[in-house]
Amino acid sequence: MRDEALIHFHYGRHISAGVHLHANGAAAPALISEAAPYLDPKVPGRCVVGFCTAHPAAVDDVTNAPPSGWQDWQFKEWDDWFGRINGVFLVDLKQLKVTQFPLYSCAPQIVRCDLSALPGRLAPVESWLTKN
Repeated sequence: MRDEALIHFHYGRHISAGVHLHANGAAAPALISEAAPYLDPKVPGRCVVGFCTAHPAAVDDVTNAPPSGWQDWQFKEWDDWFGRINGVFLVDLKQLKVTQFPLYSCAPQIVRCDLSALPGRLAPVESWLTKN
């Protein structure tokens, strides 16, 4: 079984294409954190390019963005969309949080992921979580 993950970046209703990791999907939160200097906090599509620039060897493919209505998707829809080990990671650029819809689960998980490396624009998720 391959350790796969799919990462989508979104800002409000605008969502990027998905970055597909065929291996090392469990490292997705760390890879997102490391890519923070390359992420554009308001343009999801540029985040895909930034992530690929930061981790060219980790990205195996880029997939389509999910269809409209994805904002209301629960586990079943994300599982139907990707449904592999480590599942889908949604990087919310507006709220500065990363949510994982992992395989074999019924509920999304908030993933701690430091996006503070983008100077003056993003703050660590830990700060956001403690405020809300």
